[in-house]
Amino acid sequence: MLRKNKNTDIAPKTEERGLQRHSDARNPITWLEEMDDWFDEFRRGFEERFLNPLSPWTEARRARPSQTLVDLTDEGQGFLFQVELPGVAKEDVDLHVTPDGIEVTAEARRENAVEHEGYYRWERSHETFHRAMPFPAQARPERAEASLKDGVLEVRVPKKGPTMKEERVKVRVQ
Repeated sequence: MLRKNKNTDIAPKTEERGLQRHSDARNPITWLEEMDDWFDEFRRGFEERFLNPLSPWTEARRARPSQTLVDLTDEGQGFLFQVELPGVAKEDVDLHVTPDGIEVTAEARRENAVEHEGYYRWERSHETFHRAMPFPAQARPERAEASLKDGVLEVRVPKKGPTMKEERVKVRVQ
């Protein structure tokens, strides 16, 4: 046993320090379960404070534009841009094409009224879609063509200069 004297910085071994070591030697599974409890408690407190139905952040989260599914395909002579816009009329689509990219904003408004004897329900929903994507090469926006069919918007934009397709050539190793 080492004792602290005037010339050393070693702390003496005490009963309190021995108890601390004993508690550190617990089962690691118990320690992980306690950590899970701590995180669950933190998550519940966070949700109660910031994500309850009356919270202003919840409403802002609902009003945020939806991320829609998008495909951008290089067809050699031009680009094919496809975006899913379910429930959107073509009058509600705002489409902008530049030589460097494309931007789509759309709104879907739905109303549903059900009336039965002694019962009336009227539901409304409003959803905003927004996507912007850069083109990998310069495009000619003045020649862009767009169509909306079955909830899918297709935009064809020709390139300024066509890209040649790369051919794979097998090379024999000697």
